[in-house]
Amino acid sequence: MRWLRYLALQMRLLATVIAIAGRLTAPVLADEKAAEKPLPSAVEAALILKDIDPGAPVYIRVFKEESELEVWKAREDGRYALIKTFPVCNWGGTLGPKQTTGDLMSPEGFYSVTAGRLNPDSKYHLAFNIGYPNALDRALGRTGSAIMVHGDCRSVGCFAMSNQGIEEIYAFVRDSLAAGETSVPVHVFPFRMNAANMKRHADNPARTTWGPLKEAYDDFTRTREPPEIGMCGRRYVVNSLSPVGDDPNAACPTLIGKRLAPLSPRSKKRLVKTDPSLEAQGQKLKGVEVSTTNWESYLLGTTLSPGGVKPAPSKQSIATSSDASLGAVQSIVK
Repeated sequence: MRWLRYLALQMRLLATVIAIAGRLTAPVLADEKAAEKPLPSAVEAALILKDIDPGAPVYIRVFKEESELEVWKAREDGRYALIKTFPVCNWGGTLGPKQTTGDLMSPEGFYSVTAGRLNPDSKYHLAFNIGYPNALDRALGRTGSAIMVHGDCRSVGCFAMSNQGIEEIYAFVRDSLAAGETSVPVHVFPFRMNAANMKRHADNPARTTWGPLKEAYDDFTRTREPPEIGMCGRRYVVNSLSPVGDDPNAACPTLIGKRLAPLSPRSKKRLVKTDPSLEAQGQKLKGVEVSTTNWESYLLGTTLSPGGVKPAPSKQSIATSSDASLGAVQSIVK
């Protein structure tokens, strides 16, 4: 059987060389539209080498505090591989969910991109709408619209990437939708929700909204399968065993249960080793002042003066302050 594995590896290497050679010899079109650009040849080569279908379903995770966006793709067995991590150049507000139109906040929660939400003609280079507000946001009285992942590195509530970054992310989403994925899940977290970070943010007023996000983060860590999200009882339900729809005003089942297929430690370690785990380079303009400022001062613009934004701190160095001026943060955990 060892020779079969060796032969399969050699065939993947040959396919990679052919793919890269084809890309390098293809004519460069001066008027090629940004929305039509293919994935970089290095990314395509990594997918082929790791035996991942370029058209496989995509799962996107965004971490506000770390200013990072991850692109994952499904393997043949349904478990997902981390393909590439992109720096988020800018996002709006501080930690916590978006509440109202004009609050300049970037949302947190469970969203998705469909083909109709792609915007190849965005004034911010390229964009796709993540679908805020979703049904639960509306049920909780949250307002706003047109929350995008886009280019141009400027944000008043969206997730702004570099132009090069959005071209690649857009291609991932576009190709997955074209291959048959009905919608690409986009899950937005306040930060990487490990135990240390949860403890560090234990006093954040938005913590009452983070229960389902923490549950989804932990479930994905255990399974490498995108969490299935339902809504009932004016809250999210994550990976429910009992059927739960998407009506947040519907009553929840008496017994919800949990549907999971956890990986063994050995399987998880093996999958991590075979992830492409590429990393894009770029700016993270979300500075300490903007992330930790008092919200009233942020709205008055006192931290947005020229030269006032510092490079993004390390993942463990940001601490957020109160969102009190937004009013009480309504819990979505019942």
